[in-house]
Parts: sequence; structure tokens; C-alpha cells
Amino acid sequence: MDYLREEPLASPIVDLDWIRQLVELVEQEDLAELIISQGAVTVIVRGRNYRPANFFGVVPTPAFPTPSPALESDEIEGIEPQPTATVPEERLFHITAPLTGVFYSRPRPDAPPFVTVGSEVEPEQVVALIEAMKFFNEVRSEVKGIVREIVAKDGQLVKHGDTLIVLERTD
Repeated sequence: MDYLREEPLASPIVDLDWIRQLVELVEQEDLAELIISQGAVTVIVRGRNYRPANFFGVVPTPAFPTPSPALESDEIEGIEPQPTATVPEERLFHITAPLTGVFYSRPRPDAPPFVTVGSEVEPEQVVALIEAMKFFNEVRSEVKGIVREIVAKDGQLVKHGDTLIVLERTD
């Protein structure tokens, strides 16, 4: 594929095949953003990992206070966490942070957590929220399973790729 053009565009009308190639490049290389300018034409292609820059230097603050340790999901009475060490590694599935932000295990401070240790989870079920730039992003499970460990704590800053929750696959 020829991603970069040697000759400038003849007119402001853009070649759609060329743009499709740029979109494929952004997807294949998992780029956040690609900007190409030629003359009066600028093409901006943003990938799924694109996050707008925080122009004003404002650090996002939690939308609600961090719960007290008594409310941590792995300490709820009646639920005995099963150590992940007793589950074969090939049956474990790590739900990871899709972006950098603040982890929340519940939709509101007064609501129960989405999941607790021992909860059964279905594919596409919301298991947590991550707040980034005042927007709440749902974290969904990709597999069916049982929650064996909740690694992230409410109000904790997590980075893209950090393990949030460990499931034992049941599918």
C-alpha cells in the first residue's frame, strides 16, 4: 500500500481510496492519531485509542469520594474469595483497563458494586467504570466467568492495560 503520496492532490476533492488506506494503517498499527497535510487539504484519522489532550492542565477529580475500606468489594460479608493461585492459569481471564483513568466498582457511591468476588459474569456485562476527562467509560467482560479477584480499588488511578478484575472462565 502506498500511504504517502509523492504528488500533491490536484484539487481539494480527496481520494477516498487513499483515505481508506490511511484508516487501515491507523487500525493495523493501533495508532491514536494520524495527521497528513498536503497543500490546502489536511486529513486527520483518529484511532480507537485517541484521547483528546487536556489543554488546560486540569487533573480530573473523582466524581464521588473513595469508599471507606469497609466497603471494598472483596471484603463484603458472606463471600469468600477463592485465591487465583488455586485456579489453573489457562482458566483465568484478566479484564484490563481500556484506557487510563480512575477506576470505580459501582455506578454511584450509594449503589452496590457491579460485581464482587464470586459474582458470575456474562459476556458484555458491565463490571466497572473508568472515569477519564469527566466521562465515565464502561468496562465490559469479554467472557463468561466467575470473579476471583478484584485487583483495582475504588478511586485508584489505573493505566491502559492494567489488570482490573480476574475471572475464572466458565465458557
